[in-house]
Amino acid sequence: MLKKNTQYVLFVAMTFSWLSASGPPIELVEGSYSGGKNQDSLIVTGTGDRITLQLQNGSKINFTLEGTTYKTENISGESHYSLNIFGDKKFEIIDGSTNGSAGAYTLYATPSFFKKLLSILVSSALIFSVIQAYLKVNKIWKRRKNEEVANSISIVAAMLGFAVGLPFLMNNIFITHDYFSAGKVVLGLSLACVFTLIGSGHFVDANRGVSFFTLLGRALNLEGKESTDLISDMLRPKGAHKIIEILKKLAAIDDDIAQEEIDLINQFSEKWGIDIPNLKPGKPEEITNLVELKALVQSYLDEGPDTDVAEGLVDLINLMAQADDEVTEEEAMAVSEFTGMIAHYVSAEKGGEMQMYEVNIVPQGDEQIAAVKEILPDLDVVDDRGGRVFKVGRYFSEEYAEAVCGKYIALGLYSDASKVLVDPSKED
Repeated sequence: MLKKNTQYVLFVAMTFSWLSASGPPIELVEGSYSGGKNQDSLIVTGTGDRITLQLQNGSKINFTLEGTTYKTENISGESHYSLNIFGDKKFEIIDGSTNGSAGAYTLYATPSFFKKLLSILVSSALIFSVIQAYLKVNKIWKRRKNEEVANSISIVAAMLGFAVGLPFLMNNIFITHDYFSAGKVVLGLSLACVFTLIGSGHFVDANRGVSFFTLLGRALNLEGKESTDLISDMLRPKGAHKIIEILKKLAAIDDDIAQEEIDLINQFSEKWGIDIPNLKPGKPEEITNLVELKALVQSYLDEGPDTDVAEGLVDLINLMAQADDEVTEEEAMAVSEFTGMIAHYVSAEKGGEMQMYEVNIVPQGDEQIAAVKEILPDLDVVDDRGGRVFKVGRYFSEEYAEAVCGKYIALGLYSDASKVLVDPSKED
């Protein structure tokens, strides 16, 4: 009887041992594991068929489940490593070349809640990437037949997606076995295919029957011509064409264009990539007056250039006026007025008061009031300074204001200019 019981116990033990050996291995808890006094600590990640050990130097060792044992790929010849798991918080690394222990490790810290949350977000990144890719393609797909849309896509950037994506895809599949990252790379390659087709003009109706490689050559040729547009725009200030036009008219304001002025204009035209104007020394072909030039400067300021660029225009205007070593009365008046205009613009952007000169016509009796209304029908007579006056306007330089006064004085009307403080930021 005792002998039968002993045989039964041995049979149960052997059966249990066989079931344990053939059953699934115990899964390790993810976290940091200590290897004792003389061994480095490790970080264990992954469950199921794959476990990754991250060493302190940042390198990683991947273990894949083969039967009931986690093993690495052969590192050199037949050498490999395997894991001997004693429980969900303790394991031993076995060196396949010697069948000896390479170190035993015990769990001492599990990931914090933040790390767990971050791990979940990283795992779900592939889903977000799919949604992001769909939204990108969906926005442009219904416009794929539009030639302007096709030309707006950088064919080189789209094709570089292949050069960048393929090496990462091979690394993720064959080296790191990171299939989530591989999925993201596949998604990127798919987008590169779509944007390459659209950017080449493959879907444009006018290109039907044209081979893909012909379309690709055209797209590359177009991009080659446009490749420096962004750099040029970055180096070229806003309203550069208008600045050149201002300099041209400023050079002609004294009815004589000097070679030094032409050289300065050509210098900036070449620097900003603008066609060099055809100017000749001597009497200008077009007559330029101060009112017209002032309107051009105001038009430039209305475009809203950066204040630093606008302030730089002051130096450029002064440099232009002194290019021929002779500053005429007309040039001095223009420089003074335009400097004030730009200062007014900068003050409006940055805030602060500035001094201006207000021109008034003071009529001497009803007859002159009628005469002013006939000359300047848009002006209304107002009560100011204890009398009735017409406010002609405000000007930035005293010289310009006095020149305006002189025009009305020549008509027999009393006119004067007075200083006023103006806050440009509070003007309409």
